[in-house]
Amino acid sequence: MSRVQRDAGILVLVAILLGVAAYFAFPLSKTNLGLDLQGGLAVILEAEDATNDQMTQAVEIIQNRVNKLGVAEPEIQRQGDTKISVQLPGIDNPEEALEIIGKTAVLEFYDVKDFGDPYSSLADALAAAGVESTEDLPEGTKIIEWAQEVGNSSDQWFLVSTSPALDGSMLKGAQSSFDQFNNPKVDMQFDDDGAELFSAVTKRMAETSQITGQNQLLAIVLDNYVESAPRVLEQIDGGNAEITGDFTTTETKNLALVLQTGALPVELKPVSENTVGATLGKSALNQALLAGGIGLLLIMVFMIAYYRLLGLVADIALIIYAVLFMGILNGIGVTMTLPGIAGIILTFGMAVDANVLIFARMRDEVAAGKTIGTAYSVGFSKAFRAVFDCNMTTIITAVILFWAATGAIKGFALTLGIGVALSFLTAVLITRTMLFLLSGWKPFRNHRLLGLHVRGARTLRINGGGQS
Repeated sequence: MSRVQRDAGILVLVAILLGVAAYFAFPLSKTNLGLDLQGGLAVILEAEDATNDQMTQAVEIIQNRVNKLGVAEPEIQRQGDTKISVQLPGIDNPEEALEIIGKTAVLEFYDVKDFGDPYSSLADALAAAGVESTEDLPEGTKIIEWAQEVGNSSDQWFLVSTSPALDGSMLKGAQSSFDQFNNPKVDMQFDDDGAELFSAVTKRMAETSQITGQNQLLAIVLDNYVESAPRVLEQIDGGNAEITGDFTTTETKNLALVLQTGALPVELKPVSENTVGATLGKSALNQALLAGGIGLLLIMVFMIAYYRLLGLVADIALIIYAVLFMGILNGIGVTMTLPGIAGIILTFGMAVDANVLIFARMRDEVAAGKTIGTAYSVGFSKAFRAVFDCNMTTIITAVILFWAATGAIKGFALTLGIGVALSFLTAVLITRTMLFLLSGWKPFRNHRLLGLHVRGARTLRINGGGQS
């Protein structure tokens, strides 16, 4: 195979890759945008006295909840021993999202007769327990609130030390649905052990109701609040239960979502919260794109002005590089952030940096009296080592930065590393191939059109008599 055939084959392969990359790269609206570019919620949640296993489980549960919310490209990770960083791009209702991801969702079922005496206020219940706040309650004791709007005669608080008859750890599933009156509710299904226990509890309560003639209520308690307290009239087999009440459709969907993913093992409190508006994010995106466009244009103008036809070839390679770069980022699903865009803009300059080194070597060869054809070959060969070393050191730095950093800095390192590696390939492979194929064309044999002309150096001759 001749050199021309090989170079032509390389360009055909590049054209195919370019077509595939263009499919992923355009339109640019297909690019995943981070929180700083499209708006959303960034929050840091902190737990008190949590073990490593509890924090690991909490991260998994929050990840499941966020996935069910339908958030695109969320970022959830540990920060230190007791903190979790959550970034949710594109969230329209940050308050609702924060309530869902941070809800402990401890679901319990109590026979109401185990509640004991009611208190008319939280303060009275705390006084009866001999403490000043719920955090000071003895282990195994809790205060449960039963509001009037949930079917009680009045708002009441109960000091409960009895274990629940059943808890949410035995849930197998939960869904939002509607009752016969088209009111929103939550349907729940227990696993085999839960179904058996639920059947035994309802059987006992139904028999007590038949013997005493008094209503037996099963309180469904979520995070120490009674959500509903239906009467138990008969044994319930099959492991199905429901939560009814004065709910909206959104509330039942959110409640079902929290129940599906299970209870958080620890209580998480937001210690830092930042909401980025969609308008601010769009403005930042437009400014970043403008900066990138201006930077790219200036680079291309400079290359043509200084290196002429060689600069034009470098600009064509730069455009190919940009399309391939965006295609790779979109193809692997990278979420674009402002630091990531900064990394892209930086690689534009570095993409032509290799060409500048190569062209400078070619100019040296022409100045040494070599032909343009020889300057092409020798210039690339001599510049390769410098180009390789410069790009490799940057790639190593990007890899270390990606491994050690978190959040937005990791996005910068990723785009920088991919961009530098790709720019090396385009400079060495695409630019070189194009120049060798065009070397037979007359304009690419002209020193001035290529920007390779070397002005004659002035010399100062000194005569032996001491006069110039």
